[in-house]
Amino acid sequence: MRFVSRFLAAALVIPVLAAQPAFAQENPSVGQSLVQGPMTAWCDPGQSLLSGGYELQGAAPEPPPVVTTEEEPVVETPAIIVASSRPTLRYDTSGNVAQFGWSAVPNTLTGAAGPLVAYALCAGEASPAPPGATIPPPPLPKLEPQAPAVGTSGMTPIEVVELLSPAVVTVINKQIEEGADEAVPTGSGSGFFLDEDGHVVTNEHVVNGGVEFVVALFDGTELPATLIGADANSDVAVLKVDGPVPAVARIGDSESLLPGQPVLALGSPLGTFTNTVTEGIVSALGRTVPDEDGGPELLNLIQHDAAINPGNSGGPLVTLSGEVIGINTLGIIDAQGLFFAVPSETVQRITEELIAEGAVDYPYLGVTLVPLDEQTIVQWALPVEEGFYVQSVVPGSPSEQVGIQVGDILTAVNLERVGDRQSMVGALFQYKPGDQVQITVQRGLVSMRVDIVLAERPLLP
Repeated sequence: MRFVSRFLAAALVIPVLAAQPAFAQENPSVGQSLVQGPMTAWCDPGQSLLSGGYELQGAAPEPPPVVTTEEEPVVETPAIIVASSRPTLRYDTSGNVAQFGWSAVPNTLTGAAGPLVAYALCAGEASPAPPGATIPPPPLPKLEPQAPAVGTSGMTPIEVVELLSPAVVTVINKQIEEGADEAVPTGSGSGFFLDEDGHVVTNEHVVNGGVEFVVALFDGTELPATLIGADANSDVAVLKVDGPVPAVARIGDSESLLPGQPVLALGSPLGTFTNTVTEGIVSALGRTVPDEDGGPELLNLIQHDAAINPGNSGGPLVTLSGEVIGINTLGIIDAQGLFFAVPSETVQRITEELIAEGAVDYPYLGVTLVPLDEQTIVQWALPVEEGFYVQSVVPGSPSEQVGIQVGDILTAVNLERVGDRQSMVGALFQYKPGDQVQITVQRGLVSMRVDIVLAERPLLP
């Protein structure tokens, strides 16, 4: 099983007080604050409730005298209901336990729980009620609708989805299978409109191997698309459709992202569940993920936990400001909440080159490098903490021209250390062919720096 999968579809508890105030340990006298009704506390004016959801009602009056005449029935003081912190066992007709749970149990005015609850809910001492005071009935709770989460720009997830959904598309890859006369759909992914000219951004692995492409719009309309260019190193591709563009997604600044920031993933998981939205947060930034199939490693990825599935590849990852800050590209098999997106900074740079040139120029040193782990460094007693061992040098390459040799160890690019924390490809990604950089080389016990002019990386086979 592969390590990496690129997603292409084929009781409320009353606290027990350690030290109770004296008045809470005794039976309440007439006129003191007490608890009446289901969890409603009456406090003196000016007191405040220590927990939410209760109304300030004043103090309790003296209870009326009990009338015991033949004409009128005896009126007894009703039991007070308070929350019990002990479990309640309920039995059926056979004597077996039928239910186990937490419940409210009756408690009289003389019990300890009544004053204890009143003490826990009211801040301040109890005081006598004024003569003739009446206790109003507890008000009914007001159920206010819960407002949806709001982003830093004031937009809710619903508003973001309404804004961006028309710009999100499904990309269908058609290939000619053996024995077939025409191209048939073999897979699908997601994408979004980049501009009014009809350019659609998606993943390179979504369009890989395709001979024909179809873009399905938000309303189900299908349009033929032309491949403008694809870049396997960044896993970014650009298609183009003719005709009216329903909406364009705005590109945001992925460099301003912070871990914990809420994000939404839009796309078409499994190719059939179109217009799907999932929600999550940014988990980490600057991730590098290798490709077990021998392809190039993906650099500087955004890690997030907004669920994506096969078919989500190429779909936008957006903030609550309604801006695209990445395109979803892969997830980790047998792991929960580990998903990755190409940052918008990379997407913008690559799409500009693909639209202008049809390909992307990457810098090239002309060496085969092997990363050094801690065990190898200790075993060989190497005078470095990290770096890359030069396994071979391409004849005529920039590295050969400046004298880099097999056995050298490359430890930095323009004084930026490379090794476990930064790959060589990642260090060179910010430069272009023709740029001059300084490489730090360790040869035996000697450390040197050489200036090298980067060449254009040969196209992948």
